[in-house]
Amino acid sequence: MLVYKLVLGVFFSLLLLASLILKDRIEPEINKSPKLYLFAFFLAFRLFPFLLIYVYLGFDARSDVLMFYDSAVSAAKGAWVYRDFESAYSPLFPYFTVLPLWLWESPKAIILQMILLEFGILLATIKLRKASAFQGLLYLLLPASFILSVLGGQEDIFMWGGIVLALLIFQRNKNYLMLGVILGLGLLITKALLVLLIIVILIALKERINVLLGLLLVGIPSLIILYFNIGWDFLAPIQQANDPRLPNIWSILHPLTNGLIPLGPKWLNWVGLLSILFVGCFYIARNRTEKLIDQLPHLFLVVYMWMMVSQQSSVVNYAYTILMPLLFWGKMSEKPIFWIVLVLFNFAVILQAPLWWGMGMIYFHSISDLMVPSHALEYFLELLVVGSLFWFLKNMLFLKK
Repeated sequence: MLVYKLVLGVFFSLLLLASLILKDRIEPEINKSPKLYLFAFFLAFRLFPFLLIYVYLGFDARSDVLMFYDSAVSAAKGAWVYRDFESAYSPLFPYFTVLPLWLWESPKAIILQMILLEFGILLATIKLRKASAFQGLLYLLLPASFILSVLGGQEDIFMWGGIVLALLIFQRNKNYLMLGVILGLGLLITKALLVLLIIVILIALKERINVLLGLLLVGIPSLIILYFNIGWDFLAPIQQANDPRLPNIWSILHPLTNGLIPLGPKWLNWVGLLSILFVGCFYIARNRTEKLIDQLPHLFLVVYMWMMVSQQSSVVNYAYTILMPLLFWGKMSEKPIFWIVLVLFNFAVILQAPLWWGMGMIYFHSISDLMVPSHALEYFLELLVVGSLFWFLKNMLFLKK
């Protein structure tokens, strides 16, 4: 799988590079029929590869998709999430993944569902940003977006989808109560991680009371229903924050300090959480005059990029959360250096996970552990991921444009 991902990474990077070089020729042509071209790009770089890999060649679904499928099967039988079956996601997510199984009883149906939803979120993002279809093409050509979507069937992009939906509705009615309701629904469907952004949003907005009321309109009935049916088991996803993973700043510093900087204690989670709030508030303090349509995507990027750096439970797949907003709202995106760093980040994302899993998901505790060539390679990929995130964060936090 590592070799396949490397080959695909090179292929999509070359297509991306060619598209950027030929932008002046390609973009005017695409702008003549943007919707038609976007649909054609979706067919070429998402739907046809899915049909080729899973239908024609008969490859099986892998990774998290099998867990999604098992949870969906239990949910379809009327079982209660967390009480009757395990789930690392928000309470409604397993029931949401039941929908495609009505048409196709296979884990592959969930991958197709994720691919279709990714495209829907892309269309909504283009509408919100008033971006060109050419930018949509660039996103579809990002190696990590393809790998995490078609091969991984990942769902992390749902958190960004919730923000886009909330902003599109807010654009129409300027209703902060409704903004809170949509954010609350997003928290029920995606991941508990969305609460990190919601806390910062409540700090940032002057209309925080209305947003909070919208959140409570969704949250209070949901908590009552969950508590009376499953007790405190609804807190199960939060417990995963106690499991150290990588890459993050702690997994990098731990072996360099020969274990002096620890990996695993719960207090590191609190350091990460408090630092996320601090970084989010720092961004708000420097950008109070931004319109909400720009401030919220920028805040989303700052919060989740720093989360990937600072939380010891972060995994590289969280990159799927930030890739789309990074391409559409990332600062310095008009500079060649942005695309160089973005491609390096994509390569590190798609190669680190299979290499680490193939090594048995081991942790490095000393400098001597890094002397093994495969360990050194994996550690180098960690450095690339975290280093790229720091570079993007520097631009988001300190550049005004």
